[in-house]
Amino acid sequence: MIKSIAFKHFDGSEQDAYRFAIAYAVGAEFDPADAPGGQVTKFSALGTLESNGSIRDLLGILGVGDINRPFATAEKLAELGVRDIAKRLDENETLGEIAASVAKIVDSDER
Repeated sequence: MIKSIAFKHFDGSEQDAYRFAIAYAVGAEFDPADAPGGQVTKFSALGTLESNGSIRDLLGILGVGDINRPFATAEKLAELGVRDIAKRLDENETLGEIAASVAKIVDSDER
C-alpha cells in the first residue's frame, strides 16, 4: 500500500508517505491501540524517519499514544493512516480532500 501511495502522490518517497500517514492518523484522532498487531514496518521512526525527535516530541505534546513508547505509537499510527488513506484513494478521493478532512483551523484567539 505504501509503495503505491508514495509512487502516485509523493514522487516515490515512501518516507514522506509514511510521515503523512502518521500526521493524517493524528488529525483523524485514530487510537494507536486499534492498530493490527504483528505488523512489520519498513521504517524505524527513530532511525529512518527522523533524527531530531520531531515526531516523538509532537506525539508527546499532543498526548497521543504511549508517551513512553513514542516510536511504537508512530508505527501504529502509520499503519492505521496508510490503510485508511489507501481505502479513501480507492474510493476516488484526492489526497487533498483526505488531508483537508482532518485539517484543523485554529482561531487566533484560541492560541
